[in-house]
Amino acid sequence: MKLITKNFRLNALANTYSAALYEHIRQENGAPVFTINANQSPIQVNIVGGVAGLRDLVDEFYLNALKKNYQGWEAAGIALMSKCLNGTSLTETGLEIWQSMVDDMGNSVGEAQR
Repeated sequence: MKLITKNFRLNALANTYSAALYEHIRQENGAPVFTINANQSPIQVNIVGGVAGLRDLVDEFYLNALKKNYQGWEAAGIALMSKCLNGTSLTETGLEIWQSMVDDMGNSVGEAQR
């Protein structure tokens, strides 16, 4: 997948966020998998491609949402992504945004199943 932005700082933050999320997911679930709920049905999602695969999800369900909804989306992305990380570790905000992305994925799959 092509990167959504050419902004160096935003890309660096998104890469760090993706790596921290990937490690969190692996530790939490014992493997690079997570579960979404689509129409109250749990669906296991395998992360394909490691950190790069997770970065694709961050681009689609985080950065693309900002791009579609905010004129100054790259500046907003930098500000929000900065709140997601403490160095290379996830913050509570980073986990909350991840949960929001998981919910969005579940809603997208649920709508496609209808």
